[in-house]
Formats: sequence, structure tokens, C-alpha cells
Amino acid sequence: LGRNFGTQAAGTRMNVWVTRDEPADGPMSTAVREAGLTAVWEPVLTRRVVSDAADEIGQLGFDDWLVLTSVYAVENVAGDAAQIPCVAVVGGVSQRIAEGRGFRVELVSSDGGAKRLFEELRHKVTSGVICYPRSSLARPPIPWRGVDIVSPVLYETNTRAYDDSVVDRVDIAAVASPSAVEAIARVDIPMASIGPTTTAAIRALGVE
Repeated sequence: LGRNFGTQAAGTRMNVWVTRDEPADGPMSTAVREAGLTAVWEPVLTRRVVSDAADEIGQLGFDDWLVLTSVYAVENVAGDAAQIPCVAVVGGVSQRIAEGRGFRVELVSSDGGAKRLFEELRHKVTSGVICYPRSSLARPPIPWRGVDIVSPVLYETNTRAYDDSVVDRVDIAAVASPSAVEAIARVDIPMASIGPTTTAAIRALGVE
């Protein structure tokens, strides 16, 4: 965003709607400001941890897999148990935080998306157990031959009533998940997507 939209006119900075569930000084808002843009904080989702998946992760062995498809999941799974299995994540930020917690990251999605991550796991993993702690809105993956998939709900995701006048105060909406796209539906402003899964959700609405 900073490279493409940093300056609209002399002395004017682009206003970016931060739709992600985070504090006003959270990582997306901070990244927007560091890029030379103005962050307009108005989340459209709320998340609530309902389990750390300790029981399910604790059953995994050294050659089993733990799949974490968001930073939120990386931060909220049971830390000690998650240090045992192989870990798969969707991007560099998740990898850094996971390794900081002592997790053994063995696979990072090649395109930063959950769909590609599971495609790569299908080619890489032919036996054992995959544990996928997920949002209440995410669908459990379809298992494949030789692999058992355990998919506990780690956190609930719900839409949040937001001030819709935000649309008139921003130039672009930054969205970080398909559920955020669904929460704001069609808005008459450009959207910036965090990755291919979210982009697909935007395009499903007929929006680029």
C-alpha cells in the first residue's frame, strides 16, 4: 500500500480502513502507519478464544503436524504441546511468531494462503495425524488417504456492528480474511487484500 498509494496529493495521505480485529495500535494499524498511510480503525469482526486445543495437540507425535493458518491461532494454541509436532503456517509473520514460541516450523505456504498450504500438505504428508485448530467460521479440511485430521475450534469469530460512516472517511479498505469481506459485503471503495484466499472472497462479490 505504501508504495502504491502513499501520496495522493501534496500533503495528503491515504486513509486506510483497518477492518481487522485488533486494538487501535495493533499490527495492521501499525504497519499501515509505518507505510506512510493513515490508519482508520474500525474493526468489523470480534474473536474470542474458546480453547487452546491442548488436549488435541498433546496427542500429536514428533512426525505429526500442527497447522496454524493465522497469527491469532499461533498466539493462542497451547505452547508447550505445540513444540512437539511439525508445524505448518501461512506466512512469514506467522513463522516468526511461531518460532519465537519454540515451534518447529517445517512448512510455510508458498503463496501465503491456507488453501495452498493444505494442497502442499497433501503432497508432503502421507501418514499420521494433522491437527488444525481453527476459527468457528472455517471449514475443516477434507482428509486424504493415510491421514487423520483433527480440527478443534480454537476461537469464535463473529461480525461486529461498525460505524458505516467510515466508508466516507477512507480511501481503501484493508481486509485480512474472507470473514471480514463478508462482514462489510459490498462497499463502494477499493479493497486491499492480505492474500489469495481473501482475494477470492472479494472477487466472489464481483469486486476487484
